[in-house]
Amino acid sequence: MKKKKYLQRGGLLLICVLLGLALALLMKGQNLSSLSEKSMQDLQNNVIEYQRRNEELSNRNSQLQDYIRELEDDLTGEGNEVLSRLIDEREGYATFAGLRPAINSGVVINLKTLPGQKMKDSVLREFVNELSALGAQAISINGERKVSTTEIRARQDSILINGVAFDREHDFEIKAIMRPDDLERSVFPYLESVSESISAQLGDEAPTIRIEILANVEIPALKEDRIAYQFDLIKPVLNATQ
Repeated sequence: MKKKKYLQRGGLLLICVLLGLALALLMKGQNLSSLSEKSMQDLQNNVIEYQRRNEELSNRNSQLQDYIRELEDDLTGEGNEVLSRLIDEREGYATFAGLRPAINSGVVINLKTLPGQKMKDSVLREFVNELSALGAQAISINGERKVSTTEIRARQDSILINGVAFDREHDFEIKAIMRPDDLERSVFPYLESVSESISAQLGDEAPTIRIEILANVEIPALKEDRIAYQFDLIKPVLNATQ
């Protein structure tokens, strides 16, 4: 009887142990399932965040690429054409004003005085004035660029040009850039007549004059240290009426 009772208690204990083990395994499985679900959710959230950041970076990169293309267009497209045109216009005005060297077809007039005689400033002015009247677009005298304020005047033993003194007993050279079609047809014959007129007027005091037509006549720019370069007193008139 006792043996049977012990067997019943042992069986009941075994059943309780098995039930406990089963319950423990079930709870463990639920915990693992919960943990796995939480990890998956975190991973999904991280993936979503990475996708969002990647999209932001992609958009930013696209904006930068657009900006780079705009800069390239400014440098190689219409913007650069406008800038180049403005630079060309500025250089054209500077060349016209005598601030840039110039080269083209033209005429060279060499004047040489006889020993003991002095060059007359009136002779230089006459040739320069005639060249201007004939359409010369650039003129120089002994390397001094003629501009609107250039002076040519005698002072004792020298002739002043742009404030620079040249010995009156030395040779003088006048250069001018002119239209090639006019050089042979009209310019050269007219300058020859001017030379003959000067020789007739001055007689023995007239300088020896030689006139040449050249395909390339180079005329220097007005130097910045010359008196003719000064413009600090000039003020533009704003809203001037035409």
